[in-house]
Amino acid sequence: MRFSNKRLISATLALMFLFFFIFSGGYTYAASTTLKVGSSGSEVSQLQTALKQQGYFYANVTGYYGSLTRDAVIRFQKDRGLAMDGIAGAQTLNALYKSSSSLLKVGNSGSQVSQLQTALKQQGYFYANVTGYYGSLTRDAVIRFQKDRGLAVDGIAGAQTLNALYNSSSAASRDAAGNYREDIYWLARIIEAEAGAEPYPGKVAVGNVIMNRVKSPNFANTVKAVIFEDYHGIPQFSPVTDGTIYNTPSTASNQAAQEAYNGARPVGSALYFFNPAKAEGGWIVQNRQYIATIGNHSFYN
Repeated sequence: MRFSNKRLISATLALMFLFFFIFSGGYTYAASTTLKVGSSGSEVSQLQTALKQQGYFYANVTGYYGSLTRDAVIRFQKDRGLAMDGIAGAQTLNALYKSSSSLLKVGNSGSQVSQLQTALKQQGYFYANVTGYYGSLTRDAVIRFQKDRGLAVDGIAGAQTLNALYNSSSAASRDAAGNYREDIYWLARIIEAEAGAEPYPGKVAVGNVIMNRVKSPNFANTVKAVIFEDYHGIPQFSPVTDGTIYNTPSTASNQAAQEAYNGARPVGSALYFFNPAKAEGGWIVQNRQYIATIGNHSFYN
């Protein structure tokens, strides 16, 4: 079979393109490819979807390149050190779609997930074992991190989330992460000691009381200080007296601590609780307002 010169040239160019496409990871856009304000169609939808997955685009995917898409592109360009013109040219598109290949979400597994879990664990967001599998515990840890960093809260570790996580090694970030870890650590310990056998809502409720005290001007202003605070030399929490505060919290107690720390308030503004089966709680009953009973504990404001 003979090929004409034109067909031979076309075949050669096609092979060259295929070779370049495969060995560049499949993310290659021609220099003429440009999406900007006013553009529309499937390419814009693809752009918006990729930006959304990586935490840069917060609106619905419409297929129209408006000001929201432009601003999302600028944020991405800023993070990547690209020219911040809000135009999705070849360089921006190649960087964006190549970044999409490193996006981590539920169902993923491997060394990248292990690295993610390790970083989340070091900063006090992930309490399970590092498994290399992205399940619900990893997703929830990512969500907590995203909330603390003011990122789009979707439980997906896209480029923006990963950059924030791996670059949070400044002194301020280390201090904040360190304080967070210590607070969660002691909050989980008091929950385990006071409500280890209680239903999960009761665990969160105990943490709720501790956090209310931290915020109250009438008590100490850190979690650990509240737990170890005494009244005329008598510890306010019995686990401090009997030593059960020095425990290894369960996964449920750790999760309850995180919920309470992040604002869960099943007993509202309660500042006191006691177990009627173990203590009379006379002063509390006579002087404080009853709120609720969860499990074996009664909670008062």
